[in-house]
Amino acid sequence: MLKRCGFLATAVFLAASPAGAITISGVTISLGASNTADNATPGGGSSNNTSTTSILSGDDTVTDALGASVSAQTRYASNLWADGFAGDTQALTTNSYDLSLSVSAGAGTVYDIVIDSLFKGVLNHVDDASFGEASASVSAVSVTLNSVVSVPLATTAKLIALGYYAESLAFSEAGQETLTDLTGTTNLIFNVEWTSLARSFSDEAAVLLGQDEAGGPVGLVTVGEYSTFPGRNLADDGHFLNITANVTSLVPEPSTALLLATGLAILGVSRRRG
Repeated sequence: MLKRCGFLATAVFLAASPAGAITISGVTISLGASNTADNATPGGGSSNNTSTTSILSGDDTVTDALGASVSAQTRYASNLWADGFAGDTQALTTNSYDLSLSVSAGAGTVYDIVIDSLFKGVLNHVDDASFGEASASVSAVSVTLNSVVSVPLATTAKLIALGYYAESLAFSEAGQETLTDLTGTTNLIFNVEWTSLARSFSDEAAVLLGQDEAGGPVGLVTVGEYSTFPGRNLADDGHFLNITANVTSLVPEPSTALLLATGLAILGVSRRRG
């Protein structure tokens, strides 16, 4: 009888601890409606731009456990350059993309979502003309979540002042926001946006955010080539969002808690009879 009770209690205890899962799914990224069209001429003279989006790591699922996590990462890359030859060329673009995904977990699972942002690139001015001038800049990045909440991700405007001499400015800015004590399914829809400006009086200027030569070789363009920055990897530049869901606690369902209590009670009875 003791062995039977012990076996029954073990079975009930196992039934009281079902394996659940936490999942990131439906990861999609696309250019935003306001993103300046690729290969457009956003200013006079000679200018060009291009942009692209990619999913670096997508849907993910793991078994529920305290400290378990799932994550997804996306990237937006772009390039803008301008060369005014003998006049003022001001190329201004809007960089915009949309990202959506869902995080879901079983009943009783509580989790946090950590949103990491990385904005990384180069502003460049090539001195290639007598008495030429050029400048490049990017605005601060705006990240909006679910059309309501503005996520502060610690970016600021960057500028190379208009000047006569070749120069470059590499920048890397990271920020983080955390959504806490979440349960069930959480749907996230992001819109990310900023502007890039390349302005030229004969010299060349560019905003380099992970693409080379404004999408393809262009006559006289040297400012848009990553080969001019030895050791720099264009795959590391652009705007990145990394979304990580971390399990912070596991609370048994009422039915699960009842089964667990029953199992413990049976164990107590079997011990007294023993």
